[in-house]
Amino acid sequence: MNYNRKIMRLELSAEKVLNGGYYYAELLLPAADYEIKDAMQRTRAVGRENTVEVSILECDILPELQDIRLDTFSLDELNFFAKRLSSLPDEERPVFYAVTEQIFDNADNTENPVSIKDLINCTYGLDTVPVAHNVSNLSELGRFAFENELLSDLEGIPESAVPFLNAEQIGRVQQKNDNGVFEGRLYIPTVHYDRPEIYDGVTLPDEESEPSDFAIRLLVSGTPEHIKGDPVDRAIWLSLPMASDILANYAAAFNEADIGDCVYYDFESVIPQITSEMFGSMSDVQTLNKLAAEISIMSETEQVKFKAVLDAENTASIHDALNVAQNLWRYEFTAMPDTADTFFKDYVAENADTRFDNRWLGGLFARNEGERLLGRLGATLTDYGVISARNGHLFKPVPYDEPEAKELKTQAITEEKLDVIEVLDRRALFSNGRLMPEEIPEGLYAYDLRHSDDGGRFCAIEPKVGVNHGGTVLMRDILDFGESGYIPLNEDTEPNFLGDEMTPSEFAEEEVQDEAMQMGGM
Repeated sequence: MNYNRKIMRLELSAEKVLNGGYYYAELLLPAADYEIKDAMQRTRAVGRENTVEVSILECDILPELQDIRLDTFSLDELNFFAKRLSSLPDEERPVFYAVTEQIFDNADNTENPVSIKDLINCTYGLDTVPVAHNVSNLSELGRFAFENELLSDLEGIPESAVPFLNAEQIGRVQQKNDNGVFEGRLYIPTVHYDRPEIYDGVTLPDEESEPSDFAIRLLVSGTPEHIKGDPVDRAIWLSLPMASDILANYAAAFNEADIGDCVYYDFESVIPQITSEMFGSMSDVQTLNKLAAEISIMSETEQVKFKAVLDAENTASIHDALNVAQNLWRYEFTAMPDTADTFFKDYVAENADTRFDNRWLGGLFARNEGERLLGRLGATLTDYGVISARNGHLFKPVPYDEPEAKELKTQAITEEKLDVIEVLDRRALFSNGRLMPEEIPEGLYAYDLRHSDDGGRFCAIEPKVGVNHGGTVLMRDILDFGESGYIPLNEDTEPNFLGDEMTPSEFAEEEVQDEAMQMGGM
């Protein structure tokens, strides 16, 4: 289910660990797990979710929530409640209003808050309550009660006496007996409602859960020419990333020659910046699948950084998003600053002498200087933190009058000859030193080698190595380091020096030539 029907707007706030103040983010409910996770990332609250404070700003189905105090602001409970509310059939919603009216009337914002447990339970069993249509006031209710013989005291009264009866008074008695509520042109006798105890206040009821094992998914079907009946009725969700041969099998199931010939009807991504507008058509589904594969191996920190780049660069296509994902290491990111002023203070503290007392910055208001500095660096302030330009730096000292930096789309390629090696059954380049991002061509990826403590051999390959750095390798592949964060090396997998030398630009060009030869062979 793609939660398009949002009914509740929340404000989340989390206290800053340093320097006081709060981070804020809005969240619309009902929400998928990845949407809640994104809000936590924007409040810098990942790992400390229990410290987040929640306020209800708006609820279009139940405005009363904006003016009362609940006994809990658990996101899980509020999200479950929002799902239940948004899924109520139109005919049951007035009944819900009626049976909860007394709950809200009895609430007191100080001593008697509204129970979220009671509200959740009131979304069940609503179909058991009878509803009288076209009855909107006491007089109409009185006539309805008489005509349907609802009051035993009126039995035996002849029809000729009806005009002389006080219909409003009869309606008042009936309403009292029914504990009835008028909702527009409906009359709802809530006395017939026995609130079920579906939720015990501890364990939320089991509902049909949404799949979570995807980075991107598409609701796909065949074309009308190849599908009997309505293609939408035959549509299925494809969870990406997916092996190419399995994608081909789905195409065959829809009587299509290629998965790109299919049609998609819905789109969902765990990265909110990746939208259906960026995707366009099924002709790009293979690119989308590659992008999903990149997202699926990102750590939580990398996902946040990825979102920041997409925001900063206003990425408009799946191809550009894939390019960002494959070059994510070329950006610098810091999550803590949420204003230009905060970033400026962090920048000064980073570049100041270690003897400098950072408390001198506490009372400084430097928004203008911060915005000017961001421009000089080519960096961008996003909801997730500050992201550099590609191949840029966040805390590199820059002169006050230096022209504003631009995104470094063109790579500065080193012409230094590097050793050609084989490691993990892949050709690669080896450098004794560390390489700067601007020295590495597009399409190559840098990883660090770790020396054993005695310096005798290479024992691991990692994204970055501080102590025991044994060199840097340039590879054409993105490595998956798994949960451990490194790949151990043994005698069979450690670097094998092949006795050749190449520049990074030559190595990158070799890859392009290999691909061209493979295409020509096809």
